[in-house]
Amino acid sequence: FYDILTVTAERDNFLVRSFEYFETLWDCLVEKGLAKLFMAEYEGHYIAGTLAFIFGDKAWYMYGASSNEHRNVMPNYLLQWTMIQWAKGKGCSMYDFRGVPGNLTEDNPLYGLYRFKKGFAAEYVEFLGEYDLVYSPFYYKAYNSMEKVYSGGVKKFLRARRKG
Repeated sequence: FYDILTVTAERDNFLVRSFEYFETLWDCLVEKGLAKLFMAEYEGHYIAGTLAFIFGDKAWYMYGASSNEHRNVMPNYLLQWTMIQWAKGKGCSMYDFRGVPGNLTEDNPLYGLYRFKKGFAAEYVEFLGEYDLVYSPFYYKAYNSMEKVYSGGVKKFLRARRKG
């Protein structure tokens, strides 16, 4: 799963938590039945994986990964359906696909993610969201400027360093 997750991160330009983090998740949640790893196999190779959590009567889709090979067979649809059935079998009354962008226009880079989740007849629920409490406008503006730089080159540098 972790190998496929790093492929996904490289392709979709996001950072991945450490392997040790996922080992801890496994030890603390999967082995206690509070989470489950789902893997999709095609022609003898794992091509996608997901991780779901259960707490009480609610289930959450937490992590998803897909390889660059055989994307045309769309394994994530089957994985999501399998997780929904698993959650229902565990007595869950809610399955949370988790975050989608608040601006749901087709030009939003995450619109495809929204469309994928909405394809399961998911109900869009808006929670509080993320808000910044600004103590220093100067540093806040500097942070926002640097975030753009980080998203570009620094992320790629850190990812390459992590691999090396």
